Amino acid sequence: MVERTITATIAAHPDCGVAIWGPRRLRDTDGFQATIRRLDEDAEPVDKAAAVALDALASQFAEDVSAERDRGVKTLILSEENLMGSMGNNFRSGSFYGDVAQRLAAYDSLLPQSPNRVAMGVRDYGAVWTSAFHYLPQVGKNAPPLESAREALLDNRRGWPEVVRDVATVWPDSPMLLWQQEDLEAETVQICASITGLSVDQIVVPDGKINARKAKTPRPDVFDAEERKHLTHRYNRHLRRLRKADGLGWAGGQA
Repeated sequence: MVERTITATIAAHPDCGVAIWGPRRLRDTDGFQATIRRLDEDAEPVDKAAAVALDALASQFAEDVSAERDRGVKTLILSEENLMGSMGNNFRSGSFYGDVAQRLAAYDSLLPQSPNRVAMGVRDYGAVWTSAFHYLPQVGKNAPPLESAREALLDNRRGWPEVVRDVATVWPDSPMLLWQQEDLEAETVQICASITGLSVDQIVVPDGKINARKAKTPRPDVFDAEERKHLTHRYNRHLRRLRKADGLGWAGGQA
């Protein structure tokens, strides 16, 4: 929703000074998705070939960013949900974006400068894990056994506060903007205005459903009512911690 709204807004206001590199643009960049595999845990190239490939990719990024600047872009948004890790890997590891710092440090090595701001939506744990469990078979991937997944997800206490902390270790000088996904439908305009720096009257929300699931996708229950309540309580506790934290901005809802 955020990506498509920003894309529609740019199309309606081509001189607004905003550009977005979304998932397709980034994933189609040769070598981009191999970045993590080419760096070790200390963000050093694993071998000479990896170093050469990463240097070439960083040079390409610098040239492409310069080209955006030359055509009048003042705000360049990079948006790809797998930058921070995949939900499939979260299921396999039983941890909530446990390697986010390592991943973002790797991608940061490609950029001509660190981001001026980091924006991220947070969501109720029961909803985000259930959505991911349903999504995997929709894209041809095997969901983990339900019982083992449930046990890991209920017992693992790592959540959004730890993710935010880890992101801040990579980009300590980059302010963070958060929003609640529960507010997204009602607050799309305000959230996208906050991300882009444009005024709310410039934001164009596209028509039609976004990320609609396939009709034949199975939707088994992942958690029972008491477990969903437990995860929602955890989410609300974590939200209170985040809203008290210094250096975090909020868009939409209770911002």
